[in-house]
Amino acid sequence: MKNSDPLRGFTLIEVLIALACVALLTTLAWPSYQSLMARSQRAQARASLLQAAHWFERAASANGSYPLAADVPVSVLQIDGQRYKMTFASTAQSFTLSATPLGAQATDVCGILTINHLGVRNVQGASQTSAQCWSR
Repeated sequence: MKNSDPLRGFTLIEVLIALACVALLTTLAWPSYQSLMARSQRAQARASLLQAAHWFERAASANGSYPLAADVPVSVLQIDGQRYKMTFASTAQSFTLSATPLGAQATDVCGILTINHLGVRNVQGASQTSAQCWSR
């Protein structure tokens, strides 16, 4: 019995070319992926700030003044993802909520996100405007 078509595999050159293509695609895609993850975490922080601001407004409607630090449950200040830490300052007539980036998110172009009792959205230490950071 003649075997005219022996089983063939990939040559070393073919495997190296395929690995080089994968490495090139990965090198090009990684920064986009990192940027997308940062934007996703920033969106989560914005949503959590808005939820906390609504909580403060509901508490003020019910009690006639904004709650002070001792009256705010820890769950109100939590942001999913562990990439931002929410803090606040409040008096009976006002509040300001801030989301400070942590860890890998600390280099985010939007810096610290803030919102106050008037609904004014702002950023601190950012290379972009507050409109750019709060809209995307």
